[in-house]
Amino acid sequence: MKKLSLFLPLMLILLLFAACSQQKQEEKPAMLEVQLQTPDHIELNKETTLSCIVTYGGEKVNDADEVKFEVWKHGSEKREMLTAKNDGDGKYSVKKTFTEPGTYSVISHVTARNMHNMPKKDIVVGTPSDQPQNHAEEHHGDEHHHADVMMMLHEKQFSVNKEAHLTVHITHDGKPLAGATVRFEVWKDNGKHLFIEASEKQAGQYEAATSFQENGTYSVKIHVETEQLHEHQVEQITVQ
Repeated sequence: MKKLSLFLPLMLILLLFAACSQQKQEEKPAMLEVQLQTPDHIELNKETTLSCIVTYGGEKVNDADEVKFEVWKHGSEKREMLTAKNDGDGKYSVKKTFTEPGTYSVISHVTARNMHNMPKKDIVVGTPSDQPQNHAEEHHGDEHHHADVMMMLHEKQFSVNKEAHLTVHITHDGKPLAGATVRFEVWKDNGKHLFIEASEKQAGQYEAATSFQENGTYSVKIHVETEQLHEHQVEQITVQ
């Protein structure tokens, strides 16, 4: 009888521990997944569909807040941002005709469920005989390889006279850029430019707190520096 009285509390503790462990596993947050679907090789001067499949926690997302495809040719500073249409069943797509041969990068910028994901893929346009043979141009492209820095400002709407958190997610060559020096330069119209130092909250994510005393549209220039690069990007935010 004494052994039974000791055994029952032990079993109860083990059952409670198992239940807590199961609950923690069930509470694991779902992730926003984006599967970029583009051909590895695209014919020149032929309309092509660029698409992605968006899921959250294994379920298709049909109400994403924003899906855009960014396309640029290696060695060129010109970038094109295309707004995708919703095809249903978690699929979003755009159509584009490539008129110049070469290697291109495609990034799908997806915002949904208060999360962001932006996978990247390189594609080749045209046949080898179509590719330019200008070695000086190829070298120029290598010199500017560090320009493959992507910045996404998470929030673009804020309230007047309330603490605002400017948060940017930065990637380099499709990977989170850690250990960078990041500053936000903020101004309205022709007013004074305010510089705010950001701190790294996690790999590739930088944040700074500020407040806005007037409503309206502000410009925010994101400055990113490491030993190898110095990049910047201007965004517009709204304060109400």
